[in-house]
Amino acid sequence: MKIERVEAAVGHRTVTNAAVSAFGTITGDYARMHFDHHAGKDSPIGGTIAHGLLSACWAMGMLTRYAPQQLGVGDPAAVITDLSVRFVRMVYVGDTLCVKSRPESGGVLTFEVLSQHGEVVTDGRATLSRGQLAPSPKAWKLGAWRALPEGEICYADDMQAKGPRGDGRGRTITESDIVRFASEVGETNPLYLNQVFAEAGRFGARIAPPMLTFCLCFSDFLDALLSMPLPNTGSAGHLGDSWRLHAPVSIGDTIRGRYCVLSARPSNSQPAMSVVEFGLQVLNQHDKVVQQGSITMLIARRPAA
Repeated sequence: MKIERVEAAVGHRTVTNAAVSAFGTITGDYARMHFDHHAGKDSPIGGTIAHGLLSACWAMGMLTRYAPQQLGVGDPAAVITDLSVRFVRMVYVGDTLCVKSRPESGGVLTFEVLSQHGEVVTDGRATLSRGQLAPSPKAWKLGAWRALPEGEICYADDMQAKGPRGDGRGRTITESDIVRFASEVGETNPLYLNQVFAEAGRFGARIAPPMLTFCLCFSDFLDALLSMPLPNTGSAGHLGDSWRLHAPVSIGDTIRGRYCVLSARPSNSQPAMSVVEFGLQVLNQHDKVVQQGSITMLIARRPAA
C-alpha cells in the first residue's frame, strides 16, 4: 500500500541521515546503530535505523502542525500530561513516515505512525489535560550499585540484581535546547516557544516540551545500559516508553534522570529473549520528581546449559 493512500494520514516526512544525526545530538542518544552506518549494514539490522523516540517525537510534531486542536495547541490551559508509545517496527534511513490519529473520550488521543508501505511502525496514546497535574511521587532511593566482575556478561536474567541504576549526569535546560528540539521535530507549540502566550497560561512562563526532558534523561539511562557487557551484539531492543508529567520544567531548571530495573519476564514471541522494564524519574534541582515513566527493552536471556 502506498503511503499516499493511507486514509487521513498527515505529516509525510522522510528519515534522512541528517535528521537522525540532529535528533541524536539534541537528545544525547549516540547509540552506535544510529551513527555507525558500516556497523548497521554489516549487522542483522541490515542498515542504519532511526531512534525509536524519533518516530514518537515526529508524531507529536506532525499532530502539532496538522491536528493542533487534538493536542490543545493554542489553548493556554492545555498540556499533554501522559504519553505511552510502542515501537512496532524498525525505522530505516530512507523510510517516509506519516501519522494517523483518533480522539477518544477523556482527553485521550490515540495515534499510529506509518511507513511508506502503510505498516504501523509506532503507535501510542497521549492524554490532554486542563486540570491539576498529578502530585509528584517520592524520588526513589536506590541501593549501592556494584560493577560486574571483569569478563562477566549481563543477561536479562541478571538485570534485577546487577542492571543499571543510579542518576544521570544532569542537564540545565536552555533556550537553545527548547528551540532546537521543537524546530527539529516540529512540536512548535506556543507553550514552548511564545513567551507572551505562555505568560497568560497555566504555568506563567514557557516550559520545556515533556518529550524533550524525557529524551534527555532516557539518553543518560541508555548510556549506562550500553556501557554494560551485554550479550550478542552488545545492544538491546527498544520496545516502548511511557511517562507522566508531574510538574513543568522551565528554562534554567537543571534536571537529571534516575533509573533502575523494575521487572523482567521471558518474551512470549522470542524464547531466547526477555522483556525488561526500567523505571525512569526526571528530577529537578530541588530533587522534586517532575516526570516519571518506564522504558521497555528486549534483552537476551542466558542460554540454557
